[in-house]
Amino acid sequence: MLPSEASARLRREALNTCQELTRVTVECSRALHNLIQSTKEGKSDIEPLYEKVISLKEEATSLKRTLSEELISAGAILFSREDFLRLALPLTEITDLAEGVAFRLKELKQRKAQIGEGNIENVSLLSEKVLDCVHKLRDVIFALNFDVNKVDQLAKEVEKAERNVDDTYRKVVVEIFYSNAEVPVLLLLRDAAEMLEDMADKAEDAADSSRMLALSVL
Repeated sequence: MLPSEASARLRREALNTCQELTRVTVECSRALHNLIQSTKEGKSDIEPLYEKVISLKEEATSLKRTLSEELISAGAILFSREDFLRLALPLTEITDLAEGVAFRLKELKQRKAQIGEGNIENVSLLSEKVLDCVHKLRDVIFALNFDVNKVDQLAKEVEKAERNVDDTYRKVVVEIFYSNAEVPVLLLLRDAAEMLEDMADKAEDAADSSRMLALSVL
């Protein structure tokens, strides 16, 4: 096999792993949103949803490890190895942050804390916008397989969604601190909102890394 053919094959394999990691990241974000929705609706048992978030986070970590092994095996024949790692890192961090949000809401639920209807509605709205941002990131990463010329345009949609999350986050934090919830509840909700906003930031980072990968094949 010619070096150029081997490089193309290795790139496809690494990209397939990144796309599977993207799928898991989207599923993890969706599972978190479902957990928040269940909390909002007053459902008594959110433990299964929390366990699903944990399971998907662990799957993401495993896929990142698999990608690292593939890139090490590829050696210098694959010139864009660092770009694949730069893409995988924020994807995995999104699942880490999702676990952090899920844990805080689970603890509030188990302790029967008075979260406040307005507060959980605001967190749910923020989560919905984060999920939209992650969905748009998925479109960017899958475009790397089919039409790299669209990557930059799709990445701009991720940036737009991230700014939407930022605007919502600022409003949500103010609403949380001016609510009548107890201080421990306020702090945990603030943490959850901040982590959700960080998830959108990581999605934007992954979109930027996708641009670098697209440039490597243009």
